[in-house]
Amino acid sequence: MVTSHTTLATALTASAAAALLALTAGTGSADTVPDKNRVVDTDDGWQLSITKTSENLDRYPNLAATMFTREGFVALKAVAEIRGTGTQPITAGTVTLGYQIGCQVDVSSGLTLGMGLSIGPNASVTISQFPGVTVGGQASINPNISTTLRPGSIATIDFGSKPLATNRASITADQVEVKIDACMGPVTLRSYATARISTPTADNTVTVYGDPIWL
Repeated sequence: MVTSHTTLATALTASAAAALLALTAGTGSADTVPDKNRVVDTDDGWQLSITKTSENLDRYPNLAATMFTREGFVALKAVAEIRGTGTQPITAGTVTLGYQIGCQVDVSSGLTLGMGLSIGPNASVTISQFPGVTVGGQASINPNISTTLRPGSIATIDFGSKPLATNRASITADQVEVKIDACMGPVTLRSYATARISTPTADNTVTVYGDPIWL
């Protein structure tokens, strides 16, 4: 009878072998993700919309050539717009964009495979700013972000936030490196874009999510 431990070890070894094969191939791949839009009507008579657009992921074998690191470069744009003739003035507003990132199997506590390879600790995700990142006036893209990933959990990371000073604002992030360390198995990315406005009598938030993609 095959025990659960034996089954898990076999699955982990198979995942490692697949990862090693992908690394030796030395080629990248790309995904273009469909645009998404949502519109809400506020209690004050405003129409608030958020659009997630121009999303693209370029995957590459990581430079360290390890089986448990995923690396790619993402592009993403968020556009918030306000329409209508509300009964109350808008006192504040923002547009935000970023990613939710999940790791299926965290090996940060250490793992030894049958091939004699041992890894761990410190499973993490790093988002790094590159010269290609462009943002509008007064917007910010966080340059370096690290967080710990646990199996079955999702890390939410803001790429940037910009005030809504007029009836339209946008943030564009281009060629931002996403690197996941100490993760075995699929790494899933899901983009999001959020618009928020406030008036003296109401607060409204609307968020749109991209289709999940794997890194």
